Amino acid sequence: MSAFDRENSDAASSAPLSSRASGTRADDESGIARVLRAAGGRAQPSDSMRNAVREAVRAEWRATIAKRRRRHVWLAAAASVAVAAFALWISRSLLDTQDAGVASVSRSVGVVESREGSWGGWHSATTAQQLHSGDSLFTGADGRAALALRDGVSLRLDHDTRIAFVDAGRVDVLAGAVYVNSGTTPNNSEHLQVGTPAGIIRHVGTQYEARILSGATRIRVREGRVDVIPTHGTAQSARMGEQLIVAASGGVERGAIAPSDAEWSWTASAAPPFDIDGRPVREFLTWVGREVGREIVFATPASEAEANRAVLSGSVSGLDPAEALAAVLPTTSLHSIERDGQIVIALNTDP
Repeated sequence: MSAFDRENSDAASSAPLSSRASGTRADDESGIARVLRAAGGRAQPSDSMRNAVREAVRAEWRATIAKRRRRHVWLAAAASVAVAAFALWISRSLLDTQDAGVASVSRSVGVVESREGSWGGWHSATTAQQLHSGDSLFTGADGRAALALRDGVSLRLDHDTRIAFVDAGRVDVLAGAVYVNSGTTPNNSEHLQVGTPAGIIRHVGTQYEARILSGATRIRVREGRVDVIPTHGTAQSARMGEQLIVAASGGVERGAIAPSDAEWSWTASAAPPFDIDGRPVREFLTWVGREVGREIVFATPASEAEANRAVLSGSVSGLDPAEALAAVLPTTSLHSIERDGQIVIALNTDP
C-alpha cells in the first residue's frame, strides 16, 4: 500500500462514529424511497367489498347482543322461578303451621260423615282422620262419634248431629247434641267456644251437653261450670247438676239433672277407648267415675293403696265404661259397690 493510500485509510478510520452512522442512515432512507416509488400507491378496496365487510361486522355484532339478551332473559326467568318456588314453600309452611288440624276422630259408630270446607262432598269419617278449620261432621240416625280436640278435650256427637269447625277454638252445633269432656288434667280447654242458636257457650274444667231442640237450646252441666253469652238477653251461668233451656226469644228456664242420671248414658256409649295396659287401677277408676257420673270412694286406706299400687294389662276396647269396670276389677283384689250415686271400691278381704 502506498503512503497516500495509507493516509486515506487512516483518515477514514479516525473519522468520528456519528459521522459514519449518519451516512449509513441516509443511504438506507434513500433506498427505501426508491423502493416505494417503484411499488406505487396502495390499492384501495372496492365499494362492494367495503359494504360486505361492514355488513359482516354488523351481523356479528347483532348476534353477540342477541346472545347476551337471551342469557339475561334466561337468568331472569330462572330467578323468577326460584322466587315463586320459595314463596310457595313459605305459604305452605305457614298454612301447615297455622292449621295443623283442629281435631281427629277417635271413635266412630254407625253413619258418621265428614265434609271438607263448604264445597266438598260428604264422605265416611274414619278413625284417626284429621279435621281442619271449615270442615263439618254429621252423624246419622244410628251414628255417634268421639273427637279428640287440642289440650285433651273430648267432643262427642249424639245421633242426628251436625257440627262445623270455625277454627281451633270454636265449633258450632247446627243440629243434634254434643258433649264436652275437658279431661282431668289442667289445660286451656276453657278457651273452647261452642256456638249454638242460644249463643256462645264457654266452660271451665267441665263436662256438659248442648242440645238443639225445636225453637230452643238445652244446656246441661255434669261437672264444673258453663257461661252462656246469648244472642238475645243477658249472660247466664250454670253449675254441676243444673240445666238451662234458652228459647229463641232469649227466655231462660232453669232445671236440675243429677250427674248420674240415665239421660247421660249416651255419652258413655260414644266415649273414646281407654288404654288400660300399664296403667294403675286408680287411673282406670277415675276414668270410669267421670264417664258414668259417679264419685269414686275407697272403703278403706288399704283399698286405696291397692288401687294405687296395682297395674293393669290387656284391653277394654269395645266395652263402655260400666262394662269395662265389670270386666277389669275381677282381675284384681278389688271389687265395687254402687251406693247413693257413688262407686265404692273395697278389698275382696274386707268384711
